Amino acid sequence: MIRTLAFLVLVLFSCSRSGQDEQVISKVINANELDQLLKEKNDIQLIDVRTLREFQAGHLAKAKLIDYYKPSFRRQLATLDKDKPVAVYCAVGVRSNHTLKMLKTMGFKEAYDLGGGVSAWVGSGLPTEK
Repeated sequence: MIRTLAFLVLVLFSCSRSGQDEQVISKVINANELDQLLKEKNDIQLIDVRTLREFQAGHLAKAKLIDYYKPSFRRQLATLDKDKPVAVYCAVGVRSNHTLKMLKTMGFKEAYDLGGGVSAWVGSGLPTEK
């Protein structure tokens, strides 16, 4: 009886996990790691979650602005392709870290947060544009 019960629990558990084995990547990376990712993955969606004023002062090349403080923020994130990698950054890493967690709950398969934000990027000697 115990063996039968254990077998049923094992079968039910393994069946309920099918479809959840897909690898999900959600992590904080440093400026050099992001620079490497941008070179390796041409389909990466680079998102700046700062304000327009911050963005205009200097941003990473090819970054798209989605202002964290706008009421439409979550809706704009939802328009991104969940099957393509996403990298987010802000000024020092707080807003982008919250965004990374949001992306994970929204079902994005591969998401990265630039730890330390654009400040760390510039501090590593990497370029920005206006």
